Amino acid sequence: MLTTSNSMLEGSRIRGTVAVYRDVQTATSLPDSVPAVPNPSDPTHVNPLTPPSQTQFHLPLRKGDRLLLSLASASRDPTIFPEPDKVRLDRPISSYIHFGSGPHKCAGMELSIVAQTALFKQIVGLKNLRRAEGDRGHMKSMPARKWKGQVKGKREREAEEGAWTGLRVYMLADQSGYWPVPTTMKVEWDE
Repeated sequence: MLTTSNSMLEGSRIRGTVAVYRDVQTATSLPDSVPAVPNPSDPTHVNPLTPPSQTQFHLPLRKGDRLLLSLASASRDPTIFPEPDKVRLDRPISSYIHFGSGPHKCAGMELSIVAQTALFKQIVGLKNLRRAEGDRGHMKSMPARKWKGQVKGKREREAEEGAWTGLRVYMLADQSGYWPVPTTMKVEWDE
């Protein structure tokens, strides 16, 4: 089960689109780095690059600032995930942050891993699994950018034009809006 669980978690780590917001309670300055950057040869931004060396800087935070904590970027941190651009099934389950940690750890983490692993086994076991033909077989998405409402507080700061967050948003099936979870790509299989 470890290998199947890791397969599911590695897929989430490399292609995940999860992020959470946190409001700063006390002014501080945090050391930070840039674990992933846009890939110039991939206009869809699905396959970011890990920079050859980490760019270190200090991020000043003021009370009331709202942070977007991107698991897509954090999951490419080479200090936690050596060879972050490669799928490695030997990574410790505890290194994945998708289920939170400490007081924010998901109470159903173990059950979720078992359920997702079972689902993963069923899906990849389908005979001749493939994308549906035509537009139905394509995931409709775009890179997530900063939009009004992401930052709150007295001193709102605008992100630089076209700032890359490492996240994607996916078009809803009725094409009326976007959602962080992909739902539009259809698959087919033989039974």
